[in-house]
Amino acid sequence: MKTNRIVTLILGSALVTAVAMPSFAYGPQERRDEQNTQKREYHFRSADKAKLKENYPDRSHVDWNHREHFVRGGHLPADWHDRIRPVPEAVIRELPPIPAGMEVGYLDGFAVVYDPATGEIIETLDLH
Repeated sequence: MKTNRIVTLILGSALVTAVAMPSFAYGPQERRDEQNTQKREYHFRSADKAKLKENYPDRSHVDWNHREHFVRGGHLPADWHDRIRPVPEAVIRELPPIPAGMEVGYLDGFAVVYDPATGEIIETLDLH
């Protein structure tokens, strides 16, 4: 009888521990997968294009016919760190909420929501 109680107590404790285990107890890949399943979706609104264009009036330097095109799910080019310009905080406040950990920048005539750790493109808006 006493053995049954001890076994039940041990199994119950193991079950509670397994269910309540925090994400830091998992390995790096599991944490990354868990983060990737969090909301990483973003969509610009139609009115956002005009707001963003106002902040980048010097778009005339962009070679519209020969520029690189950025697409959702793609990656920024290798030299993006040197070329991307941040979107002003005042403009970001007027946009829909940016997913946690993501940033918004301006690159070659595009507004880009991206993951700064990987360079993955979450959303783009062509400002041409």
